[in-house]
Amino acid sequence: MTSEFTTQLDVAILRELQLLEADHHFPLRHGLSLKEMIAFCKKCCARKKSTSPPPTSPPPSMPETSKKEVKAAITIQKWWRGTLVRRSLQHAIVCAWLVQKWWRMISFRRREEKRAMALSTYIWSEKASVLLQSMFKMWLMRTRYKKYQRAAQIIQSNWRHHSFRKSSGSYSLSNLNQDGIDLNIEIVVE
Repeated sequence: MTSEFTTQLDVAILRELQLLEADHHFPLRHGLSLKEMIAFCKKCCARKKSTSPPPTSPPPSMPETSKKEVKAAITIQKWWRGTLVRRSLQHAIVCAWLVQKWWRMISFRRREEKRAMALSTYIWSEKASVLLQSMFKMWLMRTRYKKYQRAAQIIQSNWRHHSFRKSSGSYSLSNLNQDGIDLNIEIVVE
């Protein structure tokens, strides 16, 4: 199980290094080029399959090139561990962002539903009060109109009666005499 894990880890490290070689973003440290680091990683992977892992700190009697290789391996391991930590943090950030986005959407929907409900309740009561006011004003105007209409009818009737009496009085027999028509009609009542 452990050898499979280290093999998978080594393969993942090699993939990352190849990606870095393609992108040229990996900082070169300790005087080794990226190709040399990849070759060293391949040697380490072959050594891990056959023997135990290399020591973490170089022994004092090692030559200078193997010290450089060990330093480069430690640098790669640090970089790889940092990459794994950054990935896990980035994954946690993305998950938290998704949860926050979902929660904002749910809370926005709830607020909008509450706002729409309050608005519809307000509008319903406003419409009801406006309808009652308009019906009352219409009734009030109708009664005033009927009152004024009745007053106008009374005035018209009185005016017509007055003008009829006045005009009928001008055609009496005494007025006809003044126009030059002489009609003498005697009415005898017994």
